[in-house]
Amino acid sequence: MIHEILRWTASLGTMGAGLVLAARVRPRTTGWAFVVLTGASIIWIAIGYLTAEYALMVQNVVVTLINVFGIYRWLIWKGKV
Repeated sequence: MIHEILRWTASLGTMGAGLVLAARVRPRTTGWAFVVLTGASIIWIAIGYLTAEYALMVQNVVVTLINVFGIYRWLIWKGKV
């Protein structure tokens, strides 16, 4: 049961944040979409661990690093584009 809740939470978070990124909304909102994607990626890592799906884990470790870069780029970094 908990696996199913985690899967749906991660799926909905990924889809919602992906929609925000595709819509090219305000920069701050884009940054928060990366925060949501990071959370979803961390959930996918946990699911991969709990279900012994190691390819899913590795994929989402990399995706998490990419999302952390997105957070830095859109919410922290103050330089010119």
